[in-house]
Amino acid sequence: MVKYLHVKAFMSSLKSIEDIILQHSTRGMDKIQKHYPQEHTKNSVEAFLKLPKGVVFIYTGFYVAGFAETDGPLGAYFIARSLDDLGYEPIIITDEFCENYFHDFKTIYIPLSGLEKEEYHAILEKYQPICHLSIERCGQNKEGLYLNSRGVNIKEFTAPVDELFKLGNQSAMSIGIGDGGNEVGMGSFAEVLSNKEDFLDYCVIPSDYPIIASVSNWGGYGFIAELEKSLHVELLPSFEEVDSYLSFIVAKGSVDGIKRESVKSVDGKEWSIEKEILNALQDYIKG
Repeated sequence: MVKYLHVKAFMSSLKSIEDIILQHSTRGMDKIQKHYPQEHTKNSVEAFLKLPKGVVFIYTGFYVAGFAETDGPLGAYFIARSLDDLGYEPIIITDEFCENYFHDFKTIYIPLSGLEKEEYHAILEKYQPICHLSIERCGQNKEGLYLNSRGVNIKEFTAPVDELFKLGNQSAMSIGIGDGGNEVGMGSFAEVLSNKEDFLDYCVIPSDYPIIASVSNWGGYGFIAELEKSLHVELLPSFEEVDSYLSFIVAKGSVDGIKRESVKSVDGKEWSIEKEILNALQDYIKG
């Protein structure tokens, strides 16, 4: 009974999705939240739901040690599934390191060398996306480099999908989900991220509605949970579904970005924490 009361007290202290998805922070996102104490997830969903239904570009895939890391594709896949269930048309934008990760959805692979500007424009003209949503996608810093969490430039292995994001954001809404500051969309927090004591060179590309989390996948789940709470339609995946998809991409070589190994974990955290986050989001929806 004591343990039950402790859990109830903990859950009642969670006022917003940010309280859930910013737990176990190790890369300073909690510091950003202190400077920008907003309900980022709720704000993004409220704005998104005002858009007409149409194509949504979902950007993901972060290169680590020869593969795409496990953070990003999980959130991207389940966001795509949720949007598809709601009548939108999700299209994944990524590169060769996420090849065949998203078997249920149309995927556009941008070559590592990039495209000509008119080719990016042609993609936008063809699909007319209503929104650009990036989750755990490395973006350019002020010098045009793509830095990982160790400060290593991975430009050679990172297709410039952020060029498409920037162009698209000129005429459509954008959402950026990140957990370290070097992801597409995090340029919105430049005032805090420019503090070199806490952060490496950050991505300068902003988004209209940035979402921060301790793990970007959690930010993706948070977005889904807020959609479910707003629309009263079951959307949030179960832990078993997330676990199954993680097994699927790990079998393809996907690696934990911290451990740099192809194992069933994300950002070096115990995999059991994923279940705790999903359960807490379910409680938030019901609450």
